[in-house]
Formats: sequence, structure tokens, C-alpha cells
Amino acid sequence: MRPGERSKFYCQPDKCMGYAKLSKTLRDIQKKKANKEAVVRQSCCGSQSTGYHDLDKLTGVSLIFEIDLISVEQPGQYNKQIWTMSEDEKYALVVELREKGNNHFKAKNMDKAEINYAKAIGTLEQLGMREQPQSEPWNKIEDMKIPLLLNYSQVMLVKKEYTTAIMHLNTVLKRDPENVKGLYRRATAHSGCWNIEQAERDWTELARVDPNQSNLALKRMSELRAAVKEKELEEKARLKGMF
Repeated sequence: MRPGERSKFYCQPDKCMGYAKLSKTLRDIQKKKANKEAVVRQSCCGSQSTGYHDLDKLTGVSLIFEIDLISVEQPGQYNKQIWTMSEDEKYALVVELREKGNNHFKAKNMDKAEINYAKAIGTLEQLGMREQPQSEPWNKIEDMKIPLLLNYSQVMLVKKEYTTAIMHLNTVLKRDPENVKGLYRRATAHSGCWNIEQAERDWTELARVDPNQSNLALKRMSELRAAVKEKELEEKARLKGMF
């Protein structure tokens, strides 16, 4: 085919069994409604309806697809989808995304930093799915995720999304219980959520793991206790004013 040309492809039923379901999903997305809201009915032969009468007619029959060739892009002229990349390309992409995330963080563009870190983590997770858990390659990938999870969590702290930060820092500290940055950032996140006991536990553990952080940990605990006391007084004053 050449750009501007149209071709027809005749497909047997067994080659296009998923077409109706795929089209249903795309329509649901376009209409901005969740799949669970789509109508699901049972047909007389026991198969599920898509919720669209025209699509139901396309199940179990031969289809003809007309395809227009709009343009041709040469290798290197387009961004590959992750699933089409080789293993080496995926590892290179992780490095690239991490650098982009770092640059956006330095520029205080937290939304873009979050996106790049998340994509990098997702790429590593895809790589990890191919490996046997606890194998050497799997452990290598898990270790590579640690700095990315720490960076992502730092973005969440800046955005005050403390619960999300805690969730990812739990992953870091499950693999590396004495990770100093992980302890510091999770203690900060717990403090932001007013999880007093958890915050003090992490500050105490941080001081144990890294004695150089002892003074800072004590200072943060003191600040947290003062903030808690101030919050309690404000709450009492607010309740008193209601009666």
C-alpha cells in the first residue's frame, strides 16, 4: 500500500472474535462511562451481549475491514509503545524517564515529574513480570525501583498527597527496612496525615539507623507534638464556641 490508498481485508470469524468487545470498550471510553455501567444481556445461545445492537450482529460472522494508509513512518520517526520494545530499549527508557522526572522536579513541575517517574516504575514492573520472583534478574529490577519510588514519593510529599506517598514508601521499606530516605519521607508523610504513632516510630527508627539524623529526628518529633497540642487546643476552642 501507498499513502492515500485503501485496502480491504476479509477476515474469517475465528480471526476477529474479539472485534465486537474491543469496539464496545472503545465506545464506552468515548462516552466516558465505566464498563460496569454498560448493559450486559444474555443472548439465546448463551453469549453475552455487548449492549450495542449493531455490535452484537458482528459476533461470529466474517468481517471485511477497510483500511486507509494515511502515512508511513520510518524507524526512529515515532515513539514506540512499551509493549513493542526490546528488553534493552525498556531499560534505556527507564533511565531516560528518570532523568526527565529529575529535571521536571528541579523545575518544580511536579505533575510532569510524577508522570515520568510513574512511567519509569511501570516499565520496570513490566520487565519484572517476565522474571521468576526472587531470581537474580528479578532482584535487580526490584532494586532499580527503589530510587524511583523514593523520587515519586518525594513528589507526593510536595503535592501533600501523603497517603499515596506512604503506600509507595511502604514498598521501599519492605525491601530495604533501613533505607534512610525512605524512613525520613515516610515519617514526614505520617506527620502530614497526623498518624502520630507511626510518625514517631519512623523518626525513632531513623535515629537508630543513622545516628547523624538523631537531632533532626528529635526536632521533628518535638515539632509534631507541638502541632498536635496546638490542634487539640483549636479543636477545644471550636467546640466551646458551639455551645
